[in-house]
Amino acid sequence: MVLVVLALLLDGFGPARPASARETVVSRTLQLARGADRPLPTTLWHPARPTRRHPIILFSHGLGGLPRQFEGLAAGWARAGYVVAAPAYPRTNGRVRVDRRDIVNQPADAAFVIAAVRALDHTPGDVLAGHLDVDRVAAVGFSAGGTTTLGLFGPGHAAFLRAGVSISGRRPPGGFGGLPAPLLLVHGDGDRVVPIRAGRQAYAMAPSPKQFVTLHGARHGEFLRPGDARYARVSGQILAFLTAHVPVV
Repeated sequence: MVLVVLALLLDGFGPARPASARETVVSRTLQLARGADRPLPTTLWHPARPTRRHPIILFSHGLGGLPRQFEGLAAGWARAGYVVAAPAYPRTNGRVRVDRRDIVNQPADAAFVIAAVRALDHTPGDVLAGHLDVDRVAAVGFSAGGTTTLGLFGPGHAAFLRAGVSISGRRPPGGFGGLPAPLLLVHGDGDRVVPIRAGRQAYAMAPSPKQFVTLHGARHGEFLRPGDARYARVSGQILAFLTAHVPVV
């Protein structure tokens, strides 16, 4: 058995800052690490004044991406009542030389981050203590992050992982298994980076319940930018899926 030392660097629980003057969410960074060679700085977005038990969304960026590039989506989910955690993966984020071979290790990174965020529910002094719905977690990811997301739903995955959304992703290297969980796959049929056939292969492998949404004429993720004409529709479809399967109550 390989023992992995998990390090949670508590000095990363710095002061929360407003995500925007007009928003009711805050953003902060947790300095997490899954071992000395796998730093996982994780951006959190959450309601400024938690008043209930908030479900968790784990968001995974693509190759060469960073969590802040998806702030529009994440802040929108936080305004809807979710706590959003987005790690910067150690060998595929936008500040390092990307090694696509490391994608296979990212589902374990994502699971580690989920565990660290769930632990905040019992962290004295943290604003989220007592306000996390630790039994209801969703995972969303774009491109390589979509592949990472699907990789979380392998054999033996945790029962608290309730739903997943893969945007422009591929099939997970480890396959699917464990408890059934609703999956939504979203893909543009004009994608030249990850062709839609790769998304359809992942969908064919995935267990039910599942749904595939084809974005006609869309390429690789431009529809996730708030200024794109399709952003409101696509982000609305994703939020509707999350609300249906991992509701804020």
